[in-house]
Amino acid sequence: MKGRYVLAIECDWRLRKLIRANLEAVGLIVREAVGGPHGLQMLGDSRPDLILLDLDLPDMDAWHLLGALGARFADRPVPIVALCTEPPDRRLLHHAQLAACLQKPFSASALLEQVQGALGSTSIGE
Repeated sequence: MKGRYVLAIECDWRLRKLIRANLEAVGLIVREAVGGPHGLQMLGDSRPDLILLDLDLPDMDAWHLLGALGARFADRPVPIVALCTEPPDRRLLHHAQLAACLQKPFSASALLEQVQGALGSTSIGE
């Protein structure tokens, strides 16, 4: 997993801090966005190997953001691990880019397990 780039789009600074600390400890490069528009802006010309996406962002609807991410990476989808406060609905579970859903609050070990599974299931960045 070393050297792979993860974009964490999460509005809660404490959760972003937990994500960064645990993922950097295993050699991942983590960039943080505080909301949907900020996350889209941070993508710039870079392509993350994985996106951790808070589905409860106050500044952008999750479906709109998933659509924008899907359009941006239509040529080669980037896996997404959804971070949600409630169990996801059935439509979300069948979203093409969704690698996993992680329900808040979650442990560091659950985060690492989902990230490893999502990165292991794709050849992006290898």
